[in-house]
Amino acid sequence: MSVEVYSECRIQLSPINGKNIDFNRCIIELRQYDIGDYALRAIDMNNDKSEIFTCPLIRRNQYIFAPSVNEPDILNITNSTYRLWLNKNSRDEFHKILRTCLEEFLIVKDNDINLSSQQQNQQRSKTLLNELCTQEDEPYYRNEEPFDCITCMETIEKDEGILFHNCLHPFCKPCLLRMIETSTEPIIKCPHDNCTALITERELRGVAKDLKTDQKVIGRLNDIGVRFAESRNKTFHCITPDCTHWWFIEPEEANNMIFCNGCKRWICITCSAIHEGQTCREYQDAKLREMNDGNVRKDEEQLEAMIKNKEVMYCPGCRIIIQKISGCDWIQCSQCKIEICWPTQGPRWGPKGHGDTSGGCRCRVDNGKLCVPNCQNCH
Repeated sequence: MSVEVYSECRIQLSPINGKNIDFNRCIIELRQYDIGDYALRAIDMNNDKSEIFTCPLIRRNQYIFAPSVNEPDILNITNSTYRLWLNKNSRDEFHKILRTCLEEFLIVKDNDINLSSQQQNQQRSKTLLNELCTQEDEPYYRNEEPFDCITCMETIEKDEGILFHNCLHPFCKPCLLRMIETSTEPIIKCPHDNCTALITERELRGVAKDLKTDQKVIGRLNDIGVRFAESRNKTFHCITPDCTHWWFIEPEEANNMIFCNGCKRWICITCSAIHEGQTCREYQDAKLREMNDGNVRKDEEQLEAMIKNKEVMYCPGCRIIIQKISGCDWIQCSQCKIEICWPTQGPRWGPKGHGDTSGGCRCRVDNGKLCVPNCQNCH
């Protein structure tokens, strides 16, 4: 079995006798089980990836293609009609491959003149599937026959290799581990030529466990996947710490609030924040005030440090901030015109003005003693 193509979509179920049921976030897959043996399978991504339906394709008119992206495709299943609005980015590729299967492979199947050969192939496929069903509880399928690994060319004996769930191609476990360790992509595809099937995380973890490898090597792929999802234009990753949930976001979606089933919080995708009980405007205003308050606190702390290091001072007369870059230790405030002794950072003269040393700088007044040891002696 292999997944030939898939697309994100929205699905509406219309039973003959019953109310319409909407599934808002789904994946529709085209699966091949054998030559001319195809089925469509739908998965509900909002409900733990539960299956909505699996529909074998037996008639070419069973699937009706919509003429435009705004109209739904129609899939008729016994007693029910499913309407599918495909994601516009993957719709064309999905239609192209599905049309090929319906118009070519099903015709081949219909016109197969060697009915006996077809029945024998189907019987062998059913036998293999029955054998694999007994391994459903295992992390991966074991190879029932020896094979030569396409990478290392070694012969892998029965039960020593792996058959990938999605395509049943055989592969060597050590070679798969090397792929895991060196991959720079969030997903690993089957290495067989022209195969686009994806290898599941369950299979990767099973091989890592068998080869006694640290499971962090698988966690690394998950981290790559999260970064990949965040980098896409139409995805949004939950901002709550340790929450790994993310969503596909369509441009036409008007609602900017998303409820995360992981952390059980409402996330605003416009603000990329949790602001329950606040509008976007209220949240942005509060954030701006907080940022401004932080800048003020930062400026005040920087000023206090400069005063402590005597890089600046408050004027002893009017309390404005004064800074001396160079020059004489005598300075005058440009605001209140008071004369200042920079080394003592006090007034140059006392209250009686020029020459009054009673309340100002006393440099060389007391037996020639300087006001401070590093006084430049120019006042």
